[in-house]
Amino acid sequence: MRTSLIKVLLCVLAGMPLPAKAQTDQDIELIRQAAEDTFDQVGLGIGYAAIVDFAVSRDISSATFYPDEVDGVVDPKLKSTKVPFRFVLGSDDTGRRPFVQGHLAYQTLGSGFDVLPGEYVDSTWTTYGASIAGGIELPFGEHFKLLPVASVGYGRIENRAKFYGPISEALLEPALSELVFNWNANSVVYGVSLGADYRRDVGGFDIEILGSLTHHRIESTSASNEFTDIRGHVTAFDFEVNTVHATPWQLGSYPLSIVGLFGGTAILGPDRDALGFDQFYEAGIGLEGDVSAKGWKVASLRLGVKALFGPDVSGWGLILGYGF
Repeated sequence: MRTSLIKVLLCVLAGMPLPAKAQTDQDIELIRQAAEDTFDQVGLGIGYAAIVDFAVSRDISSATFYPDEVDGVVDPKLKSTKVPFRFVLGSDDTGRRPFVQGHLAYQTLGSGFDVLPGEYVDSTWTTYGASIAGGIELPFGEHFKLLPVASVGYGRIENRAKFYGPISEALLEPALSELVFNWNANSVVYGVSLGADYRRDVGGFDIEILGSLTHHRIESTSASNEFTDIRGHVTAFDFEVNTVHATPWQLGSYPLSIVGLFGGTAILGPDRDALGFDQFYEAGIGLEGDVSAKGWKVASLRLGVKALFGPDVSGWGLILGYGF
């Protein structure tokens, strides 16, 4: 199993031959060579591709993840914002229905590194991108659908780092810039997924069970240097269970329901821990308003908050959902 991006960086920084003070260009070259022999950028791209796959529903969401710290790593934090949307062709009674869906995503991964006493590196990776996909709804009975989908997208990954301390500024910055830090890459992400959608009323609760198994390939189309060329693949499994229960409450003239939010994600394959964790779970609560009386295409709006937890990670998130 490949270690996480943050752990790899720590190994690079901890294992480099750092002199007690800035010396010559030869020291810079020795540090750079040690980093080239140790560091692998592929895990970063794989991790970001996995984050994009976290969306299994049409909910707009913003989440903050806190991977567990390891020695020398300070305040690792991943923030992810996703805006998925879907357009279905045909009416509910037409059986098989093709659809087109899109996905906008923005992520940041930040962490600090204590290299030596008084020596510190503050680094942030930023990625943003968009994807377009086509698929078809295949109904099986009244409540269950399968959704095979093929997608292609574009993403850009950037790293920016600041170096603090005389050794970091004189040696680490010139040695590691455009290799481990301060680089960028453009990439395409393409692949397939199989989704499942099950909905029915059980004892006064509207139950939604959603699932998705995805496999995507990521390839850089351009990079700031040969060492940041990204090629790899990622597989992810997501599930989500939502329970909607009507209440006697109203917001203005709009009936309100309480929503229970449950779910989980597992990243599969040899690069599954590229972000420091390979699985997490979600649990939360929300309110849903029935706006069907307005005559809009959207019949309901949902706002909720959820906790994120799992081995090596914790966090929280907000969601904004809608239904037709």
